[in-house]
Amino acid sequence: MHPSSFDKMAAFRRDHLEARRHEALLIVDLGSRDVNGSYRSLFAEPTWHYKGVDLAPGKNVDLVLRNAYDWRELKTASADVVICGQTLEHTEFFWETMLEIARVLKPHGLCCIIVPSSGPQHFFPTDCWRIFPDGLRAMARYAGLEAVEARTQWEDLEHYDIESNVWHDSVLVARKPPEQFGKRIRRYFHTWLKRYLPVSDWTPETVIQVYYSADGILREEDSVFARAGHDVWENIPIVLPENAKITPLRIDFMGPFDVIDIASISLRTREKTIFRAEKNRDLEVLTIAGDARRLANSKFLRIKITGADPQLYLPPVAEVPGAKPLIVELRMRVHSRALPAI
Repeated sequence: MHPSSFDKMAAFRRDHLEARRHEALLIVDLGSRDVNGSYRSLFAEPTWHYKGVDLAPGKNVDLVLRNAYDWRELKTASADVVICGQTLEHTEFFWETMLEIARVLKPHGLCCIIVPSSGPQHFFPTDCWRIFPDGLRAMARYAGLEAVEARTQWEDLEHYDIESNVWHDSVLVARKPPEQFGKRIRRYFHTWLKRYLPVSDWTPETVIQVYYSADGILREEDSVFARAGHDVWENIPIVLPENAKITPLRIDFMGPFDVIDIASISLRTREKTIFRAEKNRDLEVLTIAGDARRLANSKFLRIKITGADPQLYLPPVAEVPGAKPLIVELRMRVHSRALPAI
């Protein structure tokens, strides 16, 4: 989280909640996982209950949602405030998220949403959107909320560094109006139909990011991406750029999942295999790091995801002569649901 985002959320707290310090408020923070900071300290009033909500466990997460667009863990009309900062740009179908925000808000409840209007692509695990004030107002209207304010920081501010200013964040504050009986019934049936009779065949994906390096320093610009579906075995070939160096070669996995199975992994050119591991004993040479740990399995490498940054390192291999592109290929399966304990 960059400082200007924190300050914008602090301004929302000051302008819209300061007078309610002594009320018992439930404040839900959507996308709360602490990645270089969180909003929790802003809402640490004795009478307030802050609940950090995210799609994966981690620091500052009190509740893990099983589905990004169907929050069965949160009751309808249960939250006084929903806050969401630097999250919706990573949400593929943010309009569905807005419907869930509106559903869980009490009548007269407030939401505050902060999203970038500019800035470079940054995956976590996807990076889909940049939003302007008209977009914010449209989001609120789609969900049946009243936009209280919608604004963008268009200019660079001298008291922030480039990391903060590059995003030119947009801020939406919206209120849920009291709903007539007929609208409450329509919202209930819309939620029911979406849950049990979905129109789309949306399924979750996991992003696979492969870092390559010549000096041991891992950089976003020295990485390539691929995607994998969930709950089926897939062969995933990932082509590195020509002349890519591979000391070290690290693979990160990003998405809503609990367990990854890897049956084989190889590093090759079009003509020659440089490294391959496809049996359980061979796969033991791979290094598991970050928010992941190895689970016992006799057939393949099974990795338990414990946080936001699971990592897999290939062992050192000889440099490949010439400029032939390298291909990392995995046969893998991502489990979107928790497996029974072994």
